[in-house]
Amino acid sequence: MCRFWDLTLMICFSVSVMFVGGDNISELPPPKNLTFIWETPFRLSLTWEKPEDLDHSCRVNYTVHVHYSQDCSGKYDSKRVQTLGCKLDVSNVNGLCISVITNPENCEKRGNSQPTNISIAPPSVRLVKNRSNEYSHSKMKCTWIPVVDVQDLSLYYWLPRDESIKKCKPDETMKTRGCIIHDESLKDAMNIFYLFNGTYNGTSVSNTFKDKRPVDYVKLNKPQLTIHKVGQKLLFQANGSDLDEFSKKCYMYHYTISNCNKNETTPLINSQLEVQYDPACKYRARVQVIFSNNCGEGSSDPSDEVEYGEDNDPKLLALLAVIIIPLIVSFCLVVSLVLLRRHKDIIFPKIPEPSLLFKDMLINNIRTPEELQSPAAGRLYIPLEEVVESRISLEPDTPFVPTMKNEVK
Repeated sequence: MCRFWDLTLMICFSVSVMFVGGDNISELPPPKNLTFIWETPFRLSLTWEKPEDLDHSCRVNYTVHVHYSQDCSGKYDSKRVQTLGCKLDVSNVNGLCISVITNPENCEKRGNSQPTNISIAPPSVRLVKNRSNEYSHSKMKCTWIPVVDVQDLSLYYWLPRDESIKKCKPDETMKTRGCIIHDESLKDAMNIFYLFNGTYNGTSVSNTFKDKRPVDYVKLNKPQLTIHKVGQKLLFQANGSDLDEFSKKCYMYHYTISNCNKNETTPLINSQLEVQYDPACKYRARVQVIFSNNCGEGSSDPSDEVEYGEDNDPKLLALLAVIIIPLIVSFCLVVSLVLLRRHKDIIFPKIPEPSLLFKDMLINNIRTPEELQSPAAGRLYIPLEEVVESRISLEPDTPFVPTMKNEVK
């Protein structure tokens, strides 16, 4: 029992010491006189002074929070430094809010300070909107839509590892505003900055934008798809014209195949795909090349649809036989009846009437009941007497010569 109370007292004492010690921790003083200056359109230089009332034995460092708007409560990027200043590569298109906090390193019972904030207003005019980029083979295609009418609007770009800002020359062949950057350093750049500069209402206005690395905007050419039958399988082959800039592992092939009302999407690392061939199905396929997330981002447009084979329903022949054969038989029967009626005189000719001889034989052989009782019933057939002209005269063949009668003198 005594041990239980001793243990309880020790726990209560430890908790009380912790709370008492926590009450004695105080915050460090914040930095003083936070100021900034733009060294370039993309590089901001920050400076501040050491906090007041800081013991000489207390070593501190500083955390810089960069908010990409004038609101200091949103998302931010952090950077920790030991010095009384730092340089930041940032854009100003939406304004900035920058906070600096003092952090203790070996200061006893001292905690982080409250932030010292500074706000930077955005440009007076937003020059462009709907920006888009497409990267391929050390070229970056940049397009945009102007927000205001600026005649001398120009685009410049800057890579952090370079010292100079370069101009992007406009491309007049583009339907929208745009230009193409030619630079061998684009492939390895981690970030890229853009500067739009122009004159609006007599005042020079500039907007700066910080963008992701160029390989996050990869645009691949539309591939071509071919289908070949190899044995009992179909071989799908994707052929791309610009798949040589990066290693093969950076390209993924998304096949979309439909057959017999079935749709399947298959992602592959290889450009070839084999499937078992079904002769009763018609195959329709597309392929799209996706730039792998391990290398960047981007894709191509889907290829044109390619077809192979024909749809053959196994029950179609039986169905056609049930429907078509009766129709054919009925049609043939109707045609036969029409032809029979039209040519009945040829098919069934009329039998001529018997001659008088046959008729007379039939008439004379008819016996009446009285004749059957008479003894002359077995008489022979007596043919009818044929009427023959007995008086025959012949005319001379000489021509008729009229005679002249003697006149009475």
